[in-house]
Amino acid sequence: MGTLALIIRSTAQPGRREEIYEAYRSVMAPRAEANEAQEVVVWCNDLADPDRFTLFEIYRDQAAFGQNAEAPWFGEYMGKVGPLLAGEPEVTMATPEWSTGIGG
Repeated sequence: MGTLALIIRSTAQPGRREEIYEAYRSVMAPRAEANEAQEVVVWCNDLADPDRFTLFEIYRDQAAFGQNAEAPWFGEYMGKVGPLLAGEPEVTMATPEWSTGIGG
């Protein structure tokens, strides 16, 4: 399998999105910046709902995604943000076919 795109849509408990973002910036963002196999990472705040956010990620391959998902720091992040979420995130896995501005 080639590159893998992940689209993760989540809703924070009312008024808690910023706390989740700060946890993301402290735990996840540094690892994404250092991980060549995680080619694109974008955090998006929903403009219509102040509690919603979306993460868009592109991994070199399925194995790179699996390594992140199994890493101890991912569990640390989920331990911090899990109680701040209003429910389970909606996760979509896809194969990128075309893009502009992000390589590939």
